[in-house]
Amino acid sequence: MTIKKWCLLLVIALLSSLSLFTNVPQVEAMSAYKTYTVDRNNRLAETNEAYEAMFMLRMLSDGSTLKSAKDLFIDSDDYLYIADTGNKRIVILNQDLTLLHSFGTDHLIKPLGITVVDDLIYVADYGYGNVATDLGAIYVYAFDKTKTLTFEAISLIHTYSTPSSPLLTQDGFIFRPMKIAVDANKTMYVVNEGTTSGVLMINENNRFINYFASNKVEITLGERIQRILYQNNESVYLTKNIPSPVLNIAADPSGYFYTVTQKQTTNSLGDNIKKVNIGGVNYFKDLMFVFTDIVDVTPGRVGNVYAVTSAGFIAEYDNQGNLLFLFGGKGTGLDKLGLFLSASAIAIDSNNNLYVLDDHSSRNSIQVFRQTPFAAQVHEALDLYNQARYIESIDVWNEVLRYNSMLDMAYRGKGLGHLMNEEYELALELFKIAHDKEHYSEALWELRNLWMMDHMSELLYGLFGIIVLLVLFGWWKKKTHVLSSIQEKIAPVLALPLIKETLFMFYFLKHPSDACYEVKAKNKVSMTSAWFVIALIFVLYILSILLTGFIFNNVIPEETILVKEALSLLLPILIFIIANYLMSSLMEGEGTFKATFINTIGAMMPIFILFPLAIVFSNFITYNESFLYTMTLSVMLGWMAILLFFNIKETHNYSVSQTIVNLLLTFLMMVILIVVLLMIYLMIAQVLGFGTDIIKEVILRE
Repeated sequence: MTIKKWCLLLVIALLSSLSLFTNVPQVEAMSAYKTYTVDRNNRLAETNEAYEAMFMLRMLSDGSTLKSAKDLFIDSDDYLYIADTGNKRIVILNQDLTLLHSFGTDHLIKPLGITVVDDLIYVADYGYGNVATDLGAIYVYAFDKTKTLTFEAISLIHTYSTPSSPLLTQDGFIFRPMKIAVDANKTMYVVNEGTTSGVLMINENNRFINYFASNKVEITLGERIQRILYQNNESVYLTKNIPSPVLNIAADPSGYFYTVTQKQTTNSLGDNIKKVNIGGVNYFKDLMFVFTDIVDVTPGRVGNVYAVTSAGFIAEYDNQGNLLFLFGGKGTGLDKLGLFLSASAIAIDSNNNLYVLDDHSSRNSIQVFRQTPFAAQVHEALDLYNQARYIESIDVWNEVLRYNSMLDMAYRGKGLGHLMNEEYELALELFKIAHDKEHYSEALWELRNLWMMDHMSELLYGLFGIIVLLVLFGWWKKKTHVLSSIQEKIAPVLALPLIKETLFMFYFLKHPSDACYEVKAKNKVSMTSAWFVIALIFVLYILSILLTGFIFNNVIPEETILVKEALSLLLPILIFIIANYLMSSLMEGEGTFKATFINTIGAMMPIFILFPLAIVFSNFITYNESFLYTMTLSVMLGWMAILLFFNIKETHNYSVSQTIVNLLLTFLMMVILIVVLLMIYLMIAQVLGFGTDIIKEVILRE
């Protein structure tokens, strides 16, 4: 090999090595947490990362540390105020998280809440809490940002103890302020320990105005029945139902307040977070995706709101209370960014960076999160949405969908843009994908109006033509007897026992008493035919799942389990029939089990008349005409109830009063049967579990 070739190979090798060093791929470390959103079925679904954990602040710039800090607040200049509860002080950090001021140790006892309005720092101090005389207080400091020395910059200007009010004095009120929010008029909204009537409204003169944003008293059906039965019985002690106390409150510059309540939820749905106006009206849904252990909320910059739980989960909601993102979570003793041991407060700065306090004794830190480009696109789209600039938001939502094509809120936002742009068909498709029935109804209303305006004459001519054809067909049928030959051909089919008996079941619609007599005395219908009718009802039910209009269909066809649906339809019918037969036997009823079974099924025949009509209505009407759908179903159920009453009366030869008593006892027997079935199911499950454990133990030992 010549020297020239060696030199060429050496140059190529050097260039290759250089390219390796200059094109090193940037590998991002995976977050310690996942990000979720809520899908159309109100279940958590994983989505793109919305916030990236940046760093954890464990030590302040002067070398001190926080101790059990319970609250923080960020003002418009991005100054960070911390209620450093364990150290009995207030800490102020600048935008770079450098310590500026530390004060309050000379008089603060247990500062739990803090807020800032117009450079006035309001601190809710709980006090010692040992006896009724160790009351808390609200301290107000003036903050001069032009001064560098703490004694010049910070000055105590007000100390508010127990607010003056005859009402509070009569109630034996003890002032233990925990959290505080202040509006533009300097009215203080104080969360007080043990107060279940709501948040205290206190003016600048420390006078109690009223209770604010109280929770409703929740009474279960069982408790209502107890109160009715035992309200006059002095020997029975009934527990009092009191509303859940408000745990925290935050003020929005736009005039809204966000309150936090810790109470049990049903399938993670509840009203533990409320968005209320000055009148206490809640603008969030009563059933929104929440947690039982929420400790703090803070309003965002685009109408959104952030909440944090004591376990460290951070949730972001839009201005209607829909969950946008959920991330963070419970950590361990290791210092993993994004996870917490015991979160206590949350705040946001002007750059949409989140600050979350961890007050656990082994952490005592602040974690900072930065929004990702994905979240930035979502927030831009939400900002346009809040300004009703729906058409302009379409392109932004398209960018969001590039990150996550399964995000329902993006399809909803695009749908609103196309709705405002009068592109109704496209809006319908998008709202259906987003499972947004309310806006789907609006788009359908507009689309239907346009269609009717374009085809009104055709509809009238078509209706007139149908009437003429029906009249001509009736005249032609009488003249030619054209249906006679058809009837002769289908007569053998109609004569089949199953078909004949099934068609007889429709006789219940006109003459229920005669039909009951024919079934009981002449065996007009067999059990096979009755079961066939039940099968037809089930087929109609499955068709309703597939064909009912989107607005009125609350069942997801893709997730339908036929066996489960069959049992949900069949079991109530069978339990009612068995319970009614048992009670009728005790009440000397004359009906047999067969007659009871068939006549009960006969009372369900209105389903075949009105249910298909309701299904047809559901595909053409909107929420504005929903009464047509509900009225059809109500008439069907009422008709069935009337038939059932008379069928039971005729089957067992009861009087009206005996029939009423029989029905009441039947429902009572149904409850007993359900309880017995549940007990049997639990016993079988325990036996099977015990047997499975024994088999596993034997296998493992071998």
